[in-house]
Amino acid sequence: MPFCPQCSAEYKSDVLTCSDCQVQLVPEPIQIEITEYGDWCVVESVPNELAANILQGVLEEEGIPVYLRCHDVPYHPGVKGSPTQSEWGDVLVPNNLLPQAQKSLKTYFDSLQEV
Repeated sequence: MPFCPQCSAEYKSDVLTCSDCQVQLVPEPIQIEITEYGDWCVVESVPNELAANILQGVLEEEGIPVYLRCHDVPYHPGVKGSPTQSEWGDVLVPNNLLPQAQKSLKTYFDSLQEV
């Protein structure tokens, strides 16, 4: 069964393109390896994917690698893995860069209040 390399959705064997991401499917799911930087930890929980992408951009501009973890059940967008989960997901950074990431996000959030 082919899989989407972006959203990991599984498709029937005759499908060639992900209907959501509009990318060519791959024969096996792509495993994301996040251990390259050691342990990762949550720097911020976010209410939606847009907020996650914004914070990812803020952190990556500072040279901080980011991993976005969605709380949705795989292949069931909008269905949370836990009934008490209200956030879309988490923004994770390498544990050793957590203080730098927290400082960067504080600066970003403070700049929003100035407007």
